[in-house]
Amino acid sequence: MNKLLILTLTTLLISCNQGVVVDDGNWSGTINENSEESKIIRKLSKAYVDGNFEITAEYMADDAVNTVNGVEYGKDEWIAAYKRDQEIFDDIQQNNLTITTMYYNNGRIFTNHWLTWYGKSKITGESKNIQYYGNWEWKDGKIIATGGIIDPTWYGGEIARYLESQN
Repeated sequence: MNKLLILTLTTLLISCNQGVVVDDGNWSGTINENSEESKIIRKLSKAYVDGNFEITAEYMADDAVNTVNGVEYGKDEWIAAYKRDQEIFDDIQQNNLTITTMYYNNGRIFTNHWLTWYGKSKITGESKNIQYYGNWEWKDGKIIATGGIIDPTWYGGEIARYLESQN
C-alpha cells in the first residue's frame, strides 16, 4: 500500500511539473547581463560620468540614429550633447545602474540601460536625481541606434539656461 501511495504521489508531482516553457516568438529570446555588448555599455556609461563620452564614436556606426525623448540626433551631435553635460553639471553620477543585453529570436540585439542620474547644476547650484532609461541597438558589432528617456523638466531647464548664457 505504501509503495502504491508513493508511486501515485510521485506520478502526480512529475505530471504537474510543466518546466520552463520557451517562447519562440520573434520578440522573445535570451537576456545576458555579462555580454560583450553589456560590458561596452558599462564602459560608455563610465566614460560619460568621467567626461570622456567621445569614445562612444568608436563603437557607433556613422549613420546611427539616436533619440532622446523622441528628438533625433546624428552621431556627432548626440555625442557632443552628452559631453556638454560636463559643462553644465558637477558631480555627475549614474547610480542604481542596471545593464542587460537582449538577443531576440528575430536576430535583433538591444542593450537596455536603467539608472538614476544625479547632477548638480553649475548655473543654479541645485542638484537632482532623475530616472533614466536607454536602449542601444547593435548590428555587426556596432551600435546602430539609441533611445533615451529622461524627465526633461529640470534637466532640460538647466540645459536651456546654459544655452541662453552662451548667446
